[in-house]
Amino acid sequence: MASKTRKDRLYTRVQGSTGMVRYYADLRDLGGGQLALRAPGSSRATTDPDQARILLGKILEDIAAGKMPLKTARPKKRLGDETRLGAMAQRLIKDNPGDVTEKWQGDVERRLQRAKVYFGKERSLISIEPRHVRDWIKKLTAEGFANGTIRHHLHALSSAYRYAQELGTVPPYCNPVSRLYRKPSARRDRKESQKAEYLEIPDAARILEAAKRLKRTRRNGLIEFVHPLVATFLLTGGRKAEVLGLTWGDIDFDLGLVTFAPNEWRGLKREWSERTVPLWPQLREIMEAYCPANCSTSDLVFPSPRTAHGGREGMVNDVRKIMIDLQKNSGVDLPEGVTIFRHTYATARLQTTDGGKQISLWTVAKELGHKNVSRVEDTYGHPSHYRPRSEVVEYRLKGQ
Repeated sequence: MASKTRKDRLYTRVQGSTGMVRYYADLRDLGGGQLALRAPGSSRATTDPDQARILLGKILEDIAAGKMPLKTARPKKRLGDETRLGAMAQRLIKDNPGDVTEKWQGDVERRLQRAKVYFGKERSLISIEPRHVRDWIKKLTAEGFANGTIRHHLHALSSAYRYAQELGTVPPYCNPVSRLYRKPSARRDRKESQKAEYLEIPDAARILEAAKRLKRTRRNGLIEFVHPLVATFLLTGGRKAEVLGLTWGDIDFDLGLVTFAPNEWRGLKREWSERTVPLWPQLREIMEAYCPANCSTSDLVFPSPRTAHGGREGMVNDVRKIMIDLQKNSGVDLPEGVTIFRHTYATARLQTTDGGKQISLWTVAKELGHKNVSRVEDTYGHPSHYRPRSEVVEYRLKGQ
C-alpha cells in the first residue's frame, strides 16, 4: 500500500446551509484520524486552501518527529497505546508470539530497551523512518557494537513492527527496518580471511597443559575446573552453551559416550543438534579424576558459584577471563570466544581413521550437530599441517 501524498490527504466538507467549504486532513494511514485543519486561535477548520496546505505540512513534520497532533494523540480504543514503541515492545515480550526461549526473550528485551532509550518509549511507531534507524545504527557502531550484534538489535526492532502489523496497530507497509537499503553485514572485511581460527594439535596440547597448571580458587567467584572444562571443549567439539550445560548424566563412562541433549539448564541450537560424541581416552582420564563421588545425574558438570537458582548452582555464562589466563600461561594466541576449540576438534577429527580408513565426513558432521556434510566441508576444512592419522582424538605434548 503506497503512502498518501499531501494532496491526497486534504479533503473538504461543506458546512450546512451556509455552503462554507472547510479543509480537513486524512491521517488514518499514519495511525491517526480525520483532523480539522484549524488556524491558531480558531475553533473551526480553515476555509483557506493555502493555509490548509501550510497547516498540513506542519502536522506531517510533527508526526515525522514523533509528535502526533493533539486530537490524534489518543490512539483508537481498539489499538490501545500500542502505537507507541514502548507499549508495543512490552506487548511483544508479554505475548511471546514467536514462542522463543526465555533466554532469547531476555536478549530481545534488552535490545528493545536500547531502542526505547534512543527513540523514546513514547515515540509513535509510524514516525520512525529508515533514516532514523540508520542514525541508530551509527550510534550503536560508535558505542563499539559489532555488526552481528547490531543486526540482532535490528531484528528485535523489526519483530516489534511485524507483531504490530499482525495486530493491526500499524499499516502493513510500516516497518522502517525492512525498508533499509542495506543492513550491516555480519561478515568480516572481505579483504580478511573468512576462515575461522583453529589450533594445531601441538598448540592445543599446550593449552591443555596450561589449563592443568592454572591455579584458581572459588574466592571471588573464580572457576576452579579450568582443565576439565577446556578438555571437554577440545575433545567433544561442543558449542559453548552445550558444554556449559552438560550434566553428569550426559557422560556415560560405561558406554564411553558424551550426549548433548536438551535439559533444564539449556536447549540446543537446532533440533538435529542432539547427538552423542565418543568419550575419548584422554577426556575419560580427566573427567574420572574430576567427577565428585556424590554427584547426581542431574547436577551440572561445570556449575557456577555465581549464578544460583533456588539454592542450586547455575550455569557458567562467561569464560572470557579463562581465555585470557590461558593465553598468558600458554603463549598461544587465543580469541575471547571458545569457538576456536570447536574448530580445533573438527580439524583433528577429520585427521582420524576408522578401521584403518579415513573417517567419513558424515560421522564428523553428526558429532558437530550438523544435518549434512556441506557445513563441515565449507567451514571446518582447515588445512592442518599436523596429521597424526590416529584412531582417537587427543592432544598430548611429546613425552606424555
